Amino acid sequence: MGLFNREPQPEPVNEMVEQSGVHTQVQQANLASTQTNKMQYEMDNEDKTFAEAQLECEQTLSDISHLLRQDVYKWDEEKQIMDWFSIEDQKKRVLTDDGVDKIMQVMKSYINKETLLSNFDEKMIMRRMLEFSLAMSAMLFMKYEIYFRTPTIDECYEILKKRLEDKLKIREMRYSLRNEEFDKEKHEKELLNEIDGREEHEIKNIKSEVRKLNLREFEMIFVQLRALIESTHNRAWKGEERGSLRRHVNINEVIGGSPQQQQKRKWGMF
Repeated sequence: MGLFNREPQPEPVNEMVEQSGVHTQVQQANLASTQTNKMQYEMDNEDKTFAEAQLECEQTLSDISHLLRQDVYKWDEEKQIMDWFSIEDQKKRVLTDDGVDKIMQVMKSYINKETLLSNFDEKMIMRRMLEFSLAMSAMLFMKYEIYFRTPTIDECYEILKKRLEDKLKIREMRYSLRNEEFDKEKHEKELLNEIDGREEHEIKNIKSEVRKLNLREFEMIFVQLRALIESTHNRAWKGEERGSLRRHVNINEVIGGSPQQQQKRKWGMF
C-alpha cells in the first residue's frame, strides 16, 4: 500500500477537546438539575406553608378564648404590637372558667381542618347548624348556674355596702336642699337597722340580680359563636376549601414543573 492510501488517525488533541466538551455539558446538566431540585424543594415548602396557613385554626380558637374571657385587645407599648391583656376587673366577667372551657371544647370540635376539608352541601350545612344551635342553647340554659358567673360573698358585701352609702348620700342631699342640719351618724344607724337580720336575704338578692345581668349576654355570645361555625362550614361548601388548595398546587406545578420533567427537558436538549 502506498503512503497516500493510509487512513488518517484521530489526533489526540481533538479527542481531549471533545471529552472536555462532553464533561462540561454533563456538569452543566448536573448543575441545572441541582438548581431545579432546589427550586422544586422551595416550591414544595411554599405549598406546605400555604396549606398550613389556610387550614390553621389555632389563632381563631385563641381569639375566641380571649373574647370569652373578655380580655382586652390593645397596643402593647413594651412589645410595640397589638396584644391581648386580661381584664383588670375580673368581677366584670360574664362567664366562669368552667363556662369558657366547655364552650372552647365545643368550638374545637367544629372549627378544625377536618371541617374545612369536608364536602358539605347546603342541606347538610343547615342541618348541622340547626343541631349546633339547639344543643348549645340547651347546654348553656340548663347549666347557666355553672357557666355564668355569680358574685362571691365578698363581692356581694361590697355591693351592699355601696348601696347603703348611696342611700346615705341621697339623704344628705335631701337635707342639704332644705338647708337642714344632717346628722350622718344617726342616719347610718337607721340604715343599718333597716337591714338588721336581713343581710343573708340581701346578699341572695344581689347574687340573683348580677346573675340575671350576666345572662343577658347569652344571646350575643351565642350569635357570635354560631356565626364563626357557620363561616367555617361555608368554607367547606362543596369541597371549596380543598379545591382551592388543589388549584394552588396545580398552578405551581404548571409554573415550576417537576424535577423529573425539567431534567428530561435538559437532557433532551443535550
